[in-house]
Amino acid sequence: MIDTLQQLQQLRQRYQRNINALNALTLSEEAFPGVSALQMANHAGYQRHIQRLIDWQKQEQALADIEVGNLQTQMQQQARREKIVAVVLEQQQEEYQREQGRLAQKNTDALATQCWQRQQAGDI
Repeated sequence: MIDTLQQLQQLRQRYQRNINALNALTLSEEAFPGVSALQMANHAGYQRHIQRLIDWQKQEQALADIEVGNLQTQMQQQARREKIVAVVLEQQQEEYQREQGRLAQKNTDALATQCWQRQQAGDI
């Protein structure tokens, strides 16, 4: 997931660089004196085309942003699940240790009882 997240972030950066470069192309809107109507029409068509490219790159960037958000949410959910599993495992290990302690104490008590009973039987 981390590799995918890095790839998406690189993609978003590439889209931003493309948008910046395309915006730089649209800054050349200065009217040139003595330009024919055909050249002005061509320039206007060029500007529209560049603007469509900018809009497309912004849309792709927005989609990548959404994917990044979704992936980050999935990663957070996975981290929560892993934390829950770790806590449950720790609780089970603690319970196992307590049970082992109870069994050891039970065995010790049983041996102590046997020793005491033998002592009592020997005293009679």
